[in-house]
Parts: sequence; C-alpha cells; structure tokens
Amino acid sequence: MFPWHERFLFRERTEDRKRRFKEIGQKVYEFFDETATAAGYQMRIGQLDMACDIVDGLCDKKHVLVEASVGIGKSFAYIVPVLWYIQEYDRPVVIATSTIALQEQLKADIEIIKQMLGMHTEVLIAKGQTHFLCKKRMDECFTKHFINLKEENQEIYTVISKSGYERSDWNITIPEEIWNKINVKDFNLRYCREKCSYHDKCHYYTLRQDMLDTFGIIVCNQDLLAVNMRKKSMERSPLMSKDIGLIVIDEAHNLESRVRSSVTTYITMQNLKEYMYEASRAIDVFDEGFADELDMAEMLIDKAFKILYKQMVQQDKIAEENGQDIERYYVRQSGTVFHDLQKTLSNICDKASLAFGAYDGDKYRRNYDEEIEKLEDCVEFLTSLVRDKHSDDIFWMECSKGNKGVKGIYLYKCPKEVNKITKNILFKEDDIRVVLTSATLTSGRAEDYRKDYLYFMKNTGFLMDQGYICEPKESPFNYDEHAMIYYTENLPHPTKERKRFTEEAVKEMIRLLHISAGKALILFTAKTDMREVYDKLLKEELPFQIFIQLGNTKQAETLDKFRKDTNSVLLGTGSFWEGINIEGVSLSHVIIFKLPFPVREPIIDYKYSQSKNGLMEVSVPEMVIKLKQGIGRLIRSESDKGIVSIIDSRVGINSKAPYKEIIWESLPIKNRTNNIEEIKRFYESVVISHN
Repeated sequence: MFPWHERFLFRERTEDRKRRFKEIGQKVYEFFDETATAAGYQMRIGQLDMACDIVDGLCDKKHVLVEASVGIGKSFAYIVPVLWYIQEYDRPVVIATSTIALQEQLKADIEIIKQMLGMHTEVLIAKGQTHFLCKKRMDECFTKHFINLKEENQEIYTVISKSGYERSDWNITIPEEIWNKINVKDFNLRYCREKCSYHDKCHYYTLRQDMLDTFGIIVCNQDLLAVNMRKKSMERSPLMSKDIGLIVIDEAHNLESRVRSSVTTYITMQNLKEYMYEASRAIDVFDEGFADELDMAEMLIDKAFKILYKQMVQQDKIAEENGQDIERYYVRQSGTVFHDLQKTLSNICDKASLAFGAYDGDKYRRNYDEEIEKLEDCVEFLTSLVRDKHSDDIFWMECSKGNKGVKGIYLYKCPKEVNKITKNILFKEDDIRVVLTSATLTSGRAEDYRKDYLYFMKNTGFLMDQGYICEPKESPFNYDEHAMIYYTENLPHPTKERKRFTEEAVKEMIRLLHISAGKALILFTAKTDMREVYDKLLKEELPFQIFIQLGNTKQAETLDKFRKDTNSVLLGTGSFWEGINIEGVSLSHVIIFKLPFPVREPIIDYKYSQSKNGLMEVSVPEMVIKLKQGIGRLIRSESDKGIVSIIDSRVGINSKAPYKEIIWESLPIKNRTNNIEEIKRFYESVVISHN
C-alpha cells in the first residue's frame, strides 16, 4: 500500500488531469459548435462525437480506438484535441499515416485549424531519408561517377544544385539510378555534423534535429513511427523527441503490416556471397587453405537457391491454375542443404571473428567488423530457418520484379508474434497514449460493438481493458438514397469452378456496364483474373474505353485518364481497393469481381494455426475489411451517387456460406437487390436523372 501522502498526491494528480481534460473537452466542443460553424464548416455529429471520445479516453489515461466512416472528417476530429493537448501540456505529438499524400493533406488541415484557433504550433513533415538530396553525395556522383556527363545529366546537376531539398522540389525527371546515387543513404546525426561541410544546409539533417527538439506535431508515416518506437523500446537513440506524450495513428488498419515490415529481414544469393567473401578477407591472409571452404560455401549457396527457385516455379504453376497471384511463396525444407549451409557459414564466421581479434594492430588487419556482423546476421537467419516448425520466425520468398530467375529470389523472415512487438512498442509506455483510427477497423456487427474490433485488437496486441473503445462513427452520407448494391445469384463457385465462373461473370459484368454506360471501377483480387477479364472485355468492343492498372509508375497517369473519360472503365487490384479517391460521375459504379478472401500464404497460415476456426476468425475478417475498403471507393462526397455490383453468389439468398450475414451487416450500404432490372431503374432514377 502507498503511504497516505503518496495516495493523496496520486489523487491530486488524477483530479488535476481530469480538470485539465475537462477544460480541453470544453474547448474542443466550442470549436466544432461555434468556431468551425462560424467559419462556414458544417456541423457533423459523428465528427464532434469522435473528438469528444478522444478527449474522454485520454482523460481516463486510456488508448483510444475509433472507426470513423467516410465523410466524418476524422482528421479534424483528432487534430483539434491534439492542438489543445499541446497547448495544455507542452508535449510533442506524433501523427502517423500511410502515404506522403496524406501527410501533406494533414499538414494543410492542421494549418487551417491553427489559424482558426490563433495557434502557432510547429508542424514537421517527416519523410524517409531517401526522399532528400545529399549534397555531399551529389558532388561525389557528378565528379566521380559521371565524368563524361551526358547533356541530360548535366541539366539535372544544374537544376538541383541551384535550390531545393527533396525530389518533389524539381520539375524535372531524375532517373532512379541517378537519384539513388545522390539521395541521403547512410545518415548519422553525429557523423554528418562533424564530417560533412553541408550539414548546416542539409534539409534532412535539420529535419532530424528538429524531430528531436520539437514541442509541436510530427507528421510521419507508420513505418518511421514503428522504427522510432522500436529504437526507444530497445533503449537506443530514438529518431524523435523523448518527450512525446500522444501518438495518433490514422489509417490504422495498416498498422500490423507496417510494424511487420519494420521487423522483417531478408537474404539473397548475392548478399550471402558478398558478406561471406568480405568477412573472409580477415582470414585468408593468414590461412592459405581457406579457399576450399569458401568454394564449398558458394556451392551450397547456389544449390540452396536453385531448390528455392524450383519451389517457386511449382507454386506459380498451381496458382495460375487457380487464378491466384502469389506475393509470398512458401519455403520448404529439402534435404540437408540448408543445415549444411548454416554450418559452413557459421564456421567461416567463427574463423573470421577469431582472426579479426587475434591480429589486432597487425599491418594486414582492416576494418572488417561491420562485414563480419553482416555475415553473423545471415548465420542467425539460417539458424532460425533450419529450426523449421520450432522457429520463432515465419519464412517466405518473394521474387524481384526485375529478375525472375534464381538471382531474383529474396528470402524473408519476420517474428511470428508481431502483435506482441506492436503491444510492446506502442501500448506499454505509462506516459504515452495512442489514438488509433481508420474507416475500416471493424469486421462485423456484434451486439457489443467493442467485439467488432476484436480482429484488429488481436493483430496489434491492443488490450480491451487498456482501451477506450468507441462506438463506430457512421458516415453522414445518405447511403440509402444515394447507393444500392446488386448481388448475383446462382453463378458458379469462383474458385471451385473458376473457368465457368469467369465466363459467366464477364457476361454479367457486360450487362451491368451497359446500365451505367461505363463509369465503373472493377476490383480484382488477382492480376491473373484482371488480365483475363480485360482481354475478354476488349474482344467485346464495348462502346467505352477500357483501362487496366499497369503498375505503380503508371498509376497516376491511368487514374487521370479514367477521371477525364467519364464513360470509361478501369480494372484494378492491390492498392486500388483503398488508394483511389475519385468524386463525381466518373466513378458511379463499383464492381467486385469476387469476394476478396486472402490468399493462403505463410503469414495467413500462421494466423490460422493460432485460431480455432481459421475461416471465420482470420479469412472472413480480412475479407470483410477489404470489401468495405473497395465499396468505399463509390461514395466519396455528399453528392456522390451510384451502385455496387458484387459478382459472387456466396452473398446471395441461396448461399449457405456461414459468413453471408456478417458481410451484409458490416457494409454501410443496406439498400440491395438481386434483380438486375431493379438496379437498372435505381441507376436511371438516382444517378442519370441528377447528372
């Protein structure tokens, strides 16, 4: 038991905190009720409700979890409490989101609210180092690497040497191979301060220093936040201020993947060999017979990656037959090759370490410490791999886009319990509170709304008793009048009868596309399906342009064409499920080719192994969240109208799927029909008649 005076002080601090948050809550309420409306902003009940929930949660010293549907204006809902929090407590705040575009939008929103409140809070946009120019590397590049400068490279040098800090500052195309030679690569705050003559003119150097010193708002991506919090939890020098009191994570449905990315490592055939030979230089000067051991290791590396490549080819063949895309390939243990490789590289590593220490001060000794550490990391990687099912890690392969052969294989690993890592870095700090929000955090509609968040909480280590879990904020948009869902009946099963399904689905889509006269986004779960449907639609010679997602470099261009050609059709997958924001008539029809169930792969398989019912506890929540994201592309503003077509009979009346009702209860659009004539009448009366 606490002594009475300590209990008194604790009670006094608690009462003071509640008093201060009560004052913040009053100011937040007045902003939305008076200040914002006086400035011409429409009062949104869900927005005000969300802002007050955040204040109440922080008052109770709890982390806040809140789903805010499209149209709520969730950025305003958390920015206002954030600004008053800084004003009251003088502690910096981090706002983390998914993309640079959202970072820029957030800064614009913050500046608007600051002006309305008469505040002068500092706002920093923290982008990754590769976005920034390194003047030292630029000088080295254009004097050493490009002695015989081509005219276009000379033009680049002339433009960027005059002014600007980051790649977006210049209206000039900088080839990737040049930018990678002149951007910030290996940054070290102390080294740059002492060794680089440009440090006082370096925007990234200044940014890094400002992130440590600020008492304002740091707007960053979730990757940077994850790295910073991991460094802090490991008692290493953080990237941001040690005084941070509040973290807001927007687009929090991406949090699991961002944290996973921050703890994922990889090896390739090339870097294994490179690290091995670099480390071996500490030995070979003193051991002439070491060459045989290196030859053995290289042979084993080649053999191991040839085995992996064969596995990849086999999995590709099966996936193609099933109309699936593979991003993560399974790694199967085969014979003793990985054990032998681990043992051989471990032996090389041990010899290198001994030589490195034994000949300290010798004229042959070089600085091989870093190289030996890299090889040690590879040995640790392989040690975990050969433990197979007893490993604490998940392993998978991915294929480089530029190289489909053996040399293009990346072998990855990440810890199995990413949720525990997330919990440790975000939710264990006594003096830091976290607000998590997104339009898609829930994956059901239970009687107790808190249970709708269970899948998200399980994946992130968020504990219900630590959280102030808010009732989801429904969109202010009039879905019942502005939107309707059409769903198919009696089509073949999309996976069990794939060929028949594709043929029938295309016929159905053509009928639906004629109803909306194009103006449609068709979403797929696999590139294989997308390309096949694209080819079939082209053969039909439809009276509207058909566009297809071509890759990240062409994405903006493709979207712009689709937006301008108001009768066109766009086929997309991957990021198109949540990365498109097109208002107006150009997108008044969203077609879901089939329910977006996740492909079985190593990470999903591990989640299955930790569940009693993998289908209902893993696949269905993943599918529902993605389906909500896809359907969310339709209504992006108060005036938007349109229809959604789900070309999958597993949601139909005759379907016996155990998750059918969960889907319908989760979707914001309740107005639905399986009658194509009814969806036609709705589109004509609601969409066409108003445009």
